[in-house]
Amino acid sequence: MQAGESSRTSTSSRRPIVVLDTNILMLLAHGVRVFDDISEALEAKPRFVVIKPVYNELRKLANSSEAKTRRNAEFVLSVVEKLCEVVDYMAKNGETVDDAIIRYALENNAIVATNDRELRRRLRSLNIPEAYLREESMRIHVEGYYK
Repeated sequence: MQAGESSRTSTSSRRPIVVLDTNILMLLAHGVRVFDDISEALEAKPRFVVIKPVYNELRKLANSSEAKTRRNAEFVLSVVEKLCEVVDYMAKNGETVDDAIIRYALENNAIVATNDRELRRRLRSLNIPEAYLREESMRIHVEGYYK
């Protein structure tokens, strides 16, 4: 154990979990360094998680009739399959994908990475840490997570 480290198990001694939303993942197709920026902001290598409803949204986009959307989604899916853990975590009856993301984050003390304003508002009201794109710097910023 290093000097200053605690021997007790806590969220600070475990790898942070980051659950990713569809819209933040689609930023990958536009050159945003989502994974690197989040890792740098957390000063840790987190577990990147994509729940099944988000994965299914990406698959739907990959089958789009719009060529650019299809290409972007196929690229994002290839990155997700390499760098993320796709978790078989489904939305319950009557739940939206956002509801399932929030439930997963609450159950797993996860950070939610999204650029959806309404979802971000809900995250803040529930004190769930969030990662989002700061447009002025074009970098991902993390708020509400404390090591």
